[in-house]
Amino acid sequence: MRDDPIIAIAKVLRRGAVQLPPEVRERLGLKPGTKLIAVTAEDAVVLQKAEVLANRQPARGIVKRLKSIFSQMPIRDVEE
Repeated sequence: MRDDPIIAIAKVLRRGAVQLPPEVRERLGLKPGTKLIAVTAEDAVVLQKAEVLANRQPARGIVKRLKSIFSQMPIRDVEE
């Protein structure tokens, strides 16, 4: 189902670029040059396609939805 969240590890590269896993890029149709808006909330950062955010829910709504998703996830160790 398209709405099922993908939980994957992104990596911050040397110059601050963020490398997103292929399954995330494919799901969202992200291509080189796609503009993203970064929203910080507590100890998290949310990336949203700028073109979608202009036509949909404000960033606070996204953060609220993500908090709901993460609160339902089991806590487990993350391997590097």
